Formats: sequence, C-alpha cells, structure tokens
Amino acid sequence: MESGTFLHILTTNSYRVDVKYIMQKFIFCFFTSVFLSCSFLVKAQSGSVASKKLREEKESFIRHLKAVSIDTSISYPLTRFMQSETDKIYTFISASGLPSADTEKAVWSLVYFIQHLNKNITHQKFDMYDIPDAVHSYKNVLKALMQKTSFTDAMTTISPGRTSLISAAFSQYEEHGLLDDIAVFKRVAASPDFILQFLENKPGFRYADSLLLIAAANDPKKIIKYLSRGRKDVREKILFSKNIYLQQIVLLAGDRNESELIPFVVQLAEKKITPEEIIQKRANVMEYYRLLLDYQQQTVTLNHPSFVLQKILRRGVKEKSLYFFASQINDLHSAADAIRFASVKGLRPEELYYIITSCEAELYTSSYLGLYKRLMEHFKTSPADSLFDLVQYDNFRVFMRMAANYNVLSDFLTKMSHGSSTALLKRFISGIETDPNTGLEKAMDIADSFTGHNAETSAVIQNELQSNLQRCKETRQYFGIRLYDILLQVFDLVKQKDGLSSLWSTLGNYEVLKPNALQNKKGQIIELVLFYGDDDGVASFNNFQKHFADTAKWIVSKNEKWLTIESRTVDPIIIYANLPLDEKEELDIKAQDDLVSFLNQESLEPSVLMHRGHSYHLGKTLKRLRPSVRLAILGSCGAYNSAISIATINPDVQIIGSKKMGTKSINDPIIEVINETLQRGNDIVWAEVWDQLRTRFGKDEFTLNLFNEYIPPGKNVSLFVLKLFNFYNRAA
Repeated sequence: MESGTFLHILTTNSYRVDVKYIMQKFIFCFFTSVFLSCSFLVKAQSGSVASKKLREEKESFIRHLKAVSIDTSISYPLTRFMQSETDKIYTFISASGLPSADTEKAVWSLVYFIQHLNKNITHQKFDMYDIPDAVHSYKNVLKALMQKTSFTDAMTTISPGRTSLISAAFSQYEEHGLLDDIAVFKRVAASPDFILQFLENKPGFRYADSLLLIAAANDPKKIIKYLSRGRKDVREKILFSKNIYLQQIVLLAGDRNESELIPFVVQLAEKKITPEEIIQKRANVMEYYRLLLDYQQQTVTLNHPSFVLQKILRRGVKEKSLYFFASQINDLHSAADAIRFASVKGLRPEELYYIITSCEAELYTSSYLGLYKRLMEHFKTSPADSLFDLVQYDNFRVFMRMAANYNVLSDFLTKMSHGSSTALLKRFISGIETDPNTGLEKAMDIADSFTGHNAETSAVIQNELQSNLQRCKETRQYFGIRLYDILLQVFDLVKQKDGLSSLWSTLGNYEVLKPNALQNKKGQIIELVLFYGDDDGVASFNNFQKHFADTAKWIVSKNEKWLTIESRTVDPIIIYANLPLDEKEELDIKAQDDLVSFLNQESLEPSVLMHRGHSYHLGKTLKRLRPSVRLAILGSCGAYNSAISIATINPDVQIIGSKKMGTKSINDPIIEVINETLQRGNDIVWAEVWDQLRTRFGKDEFTLNLFNEYIPPGKNVSLFVLKLFNFYNRAA
C-alpha cells in the first residue's frame, strides 16, 4: 500500500456524506441478505471457548450501554442494535465455511472488538453515537480478511480512534502489522505538531513520507527550520523526498522572501506562478491579497494530490487578513470610523468577507460590526445571499455563526428574498450529525440563531429542526437524534413568553438565582471585580465607585492595589476590585495577581466574577475564573460569545453578557440592581430584574437598544444546548 493513500482523509474533520451513506447501504444490504432468518448460535460452534466468551462480552457490553446515558431514547435503540448486529456477525462467521481455526479466529476478533469498544466508552475515548459506524467498519474489514481481499480502501474513511479499535480487534491476524501501522499513522497525523518527534523515534515508519507532507502542511516554516538542525536521517527523508510539494518547501529554505512565498507552495510546485511574479504582486498590498484569494477560491477536489496542503494557503489568507486589515482596525478602536476603517475602503465584498471569516477569533466586536456594515453596503441593490455565489459558499458556516453570535443574522436574512433566506437556514441547520467532533459546536451555533426573527422565519427554523430530527430517526443517526431533539427543546424555550419551561426541572432554574447559592460557609457573598488600566478602565472604575458612596449601606476601604467594599448587612456582600493601574507597565495585572493571592490566602472564594474592560482583556479575566463562581457578569463587547469557555470550567454558572457593545452605562446599573436585591436577602428573578432595568433605560432609545443586546442567564440558549447534551450523556 502506498504511503499517500490516507492523506485526503486527514485534511477534514468529517467524512463525505455520500461515500459514507453508500458504504453503509452496501454493508447493510450485504449482511441483511446473508443473515436473514438466521439465529444467533450455530450448534456446531456453541461449545467453543470463543463462543462462550463472546456471549459473556456481549451481555456485559449491553448492560454497560444501558447505563452509559440517561437518555433511554438513545441508549435503548443502541443496545438493540448491538444485540442484533453481534448475533448476525456471529452467524455470518459460523456459516462462512472457513476452516475451524479461521472461524475461531474470526469469532475472537468479534470478542476483542466488543471488549475494546466497551473499554473505550468507559474511559470516554469513544463516543456512543459512533457505535453503529464502528460496527459497520469492523464488518467491512472482517469480510475482507475472511475473503483474503484488500481492506485498505475500507480503512480510508475511518477516524483515528475507530482505526485503533479495528486494529485491536484483529490482533490475531497476520495483517495486524499493517492495520496497526494505519492506526498509528492516523493517530500521529491527527497531532501534526508531533510528527517530526515521532519520526525521530521511528524514521523507518511505513508511512513516513505521508506524515512529512502532513507536517509540512501544518507548519512549513517548522520543516524549513528542521533542515538546519534536525536529525540527519529525518532531514535526509525531507531533502530527498520525491514529492514535488516537499521539494518546493526545501527550495524556499533560506530565501529572504520565504514568508511571502510559502502560502503559494502548491502553485509554485505546479509551475502555475513564479517567485518573481509573487514578489512583484507583494509590492502592492491589495494585489498580493487578491492573489491569495484568487488561488483559495479555485476548487481543489478531495482526491487531488495537493489537497492536504490547502491549509497553507488558508493560513496565508488569515495571516494577511489580520496583518493588512484586522489588526489595524482593532488597534484604532478609539479612532473615528473614517480613520479606523480606512484600510478596507474600496474593498470588494468577497475581500471583506474573507477578512471577517478568516479573523473570527481576533476581531473585536466593534471591528466585526464595522466590517459587517461595510459588507452590507455592497448589497443595497442586490440580494445579500449573492455574496455566497461570489465565494462559492466557502466559510459559509463561519459567516452564519458570527452573524448569529453578534446578533445581525436576522438583519442579514432580511436583505434577500424569503425563499433565499429559507434555503440558507436549511443549509445552516442540516447535516450537523455527520461529524461527532464538531456537531455539538454546530448545534450551539444554530441555537444562537433562534432569536430576533419574525414569526415566518421562526416557523422555518422549527420546521427544519423537526425535519432533520425525523431524517435522523429514519436513518438511525443517533448523534443527530440527540442534537436535533435538544435544539427543539431549546427552541421551545425561546418561543415561550413567560419563561417557564420543562428544561428547568432538568437543568435547574436559570430564571432565578438564590442568595444561598452565592454564599460561603460564613454566609458571605464574595464578588471579584477586575478592571484594566487603559483610559476606559479608569473611567469605568471611577463610575463604579460612585455606586457605593452611601456609608449607611457600604463600608469602603482601599490599599495601593485594590478596593474592598462591604455591605452593612447581617450576611455581608464583600466586593474586591483591583485598581486600574498603569497598563503599559502591566501594573493592573500585577494588582489583580496580588488581589487573587490575598483571596487564596484568606480562603475567600468568589462566587461572583465581574469583567470590566474591553473585549481584548476578557481572556485575562477568564484565567481568574474558578469553579466557585456561580454568576459571571461580563461587561465587555461581545462577551456573550465567551459563555462556552466559562461553562467548561463551571457548568452551573449563570452568565450575563452582551452580544454587541458593552458599556458602563449598562454594566453599573445591572450590578447595582443585583447587589440591592442581595442586600435585601431576596432571590434574583432575572425576568423581574430585566423588566426593572428596561423601565429604567426606556427613556433613552439608544441606551435601551444597548441594554437589549445583553442576555440574561435564562436566555443563554447556546449554553443550554451544551448543558442538555452533557446532562443526557451522563451515566444513569
């Protein structure tokens, strides 16, 4: 088998649905025809050691499977599936007519398959939703081994984890060495940063050449550096490789224009362009950027030899999008729009699109909103969905996710016909079950799209969710069943006007936060408020202090690093806020460090965490997050989008954040109302708090619009998808 056979599998997180579906249909039809009317035990084999062991392992696995999830609508069908499939496979083996030794060996492979599947599920190395596909993969390889035909094609569409499972199942076969090498190849290829280290230990590995190409695709500069200081045997493999793309990377070593040429490795190797032409384009930022985009938009099929290297070009697009445009826009966040967005003036819609979708994680909220506004200006006289024709739907899901997260998806959908918006929503919602690695994240993105629509659009979303759920039930896609069922539950929550939902009986009531949930053993509520030392941070801090001027309610003390504010109540609220010291000297961070150290020494665990700073400071605040936090108030722009990171640390936390602009004119009143409620010893009922604040801000339309972008804990829909998924996947 040639080393390049598996390369195209490793460049994507999901398998092509058409191939997967056809293979499943073929295997299903084949085994159905063989096993029809057959019973589980064949008398000739009923007394064998392998048969007895198989019976034990099957029963053990089914017991475990029933207990692995609290969701019986998933676990029970899976147990029936496993019982039926195990019986059918055993019958197929027994009726194969193979010599008894080969028959026994095949039965043992089924024993080992079930054993390792059971073990992997126990240790959470394998997802229960992948069981049907794992069984199909096992059957396909088993058939090939029993009939002495090639099994390598059957292995190409198998994920790294499933490949290891298949290899372990066939440990008694002489082909195990090849199976194990395939499993190792896929496992190492899935962590490309460690490929060179692996090859140093195993330079003679069967698929070394393919691994080197994947390493080059992941980080070509690392390969170039390795040529000057790596191990001789591995360096020689790189230097003398016959692969034209690796040869091209070697040629770039030492070139003074290496950074500008690397994104075009494929085009240079295929003689589609010369280094001189690229450098000539680089003299003009826009010509160079457009050259990158032109090549990125050229379709390359999955089976093309250069497919694995496409990520080099994509990385180049991202780096230049950030360097030429996004970083400047971020850095000028305090400047007037005409100055701030001068770098993108005159850009075509597809160029703005790639800046947005390539710099997703790096864009400030205001930067995104400004770029989105400029993108939409191109579609005043044409439907906005024509944008996707320009980019061939590249990065489609990224764009839709960002629009939902920043609360402009509804606006985007209004800029096209109803039929077009319906088609986009269907494309966005369907097919999320095809990849277990990204399905949950996609479901959370979909949940973020539930709000802000008219009744007609909401009906489209609901119908599409129901249609996909039914499709998954009919095709026994258990992962999809789970995801779409959760999405429908969350969608139902969004539609309800009174905020009541059966979800609260499952997850706990996120419409209410009780004081005792925030109190420590002494009855204290500890709040940690983090400020930063830029101009806005100083202004926010000064405004924050004013709310505690009433000495009849608050005792305020101050040292050189932080402020301590304590309520004059029986069960006190104690607020610790660092001073916004000079950020250039990082004195603000030092003050936070010292404050956190003090709290640790005093065994004071904050149950409330407040972030008071720009969105680019939020990551620093989240590093202070602890499992004790039950309420996180995130005052920065777009902070709502960080809810998942917080929930990972503490799944029970309640979160307040804005989808768009965060401001002290909203943050301080929210904090004030919450603390007043806690001082009275009352439950915080979020619907009442939001009504009170909405009335307070109602006199000024601009401020009210800002407040309406803040999401209370009971409306954090994407977070509920994560919580429900984890709830249903816990052991019964």
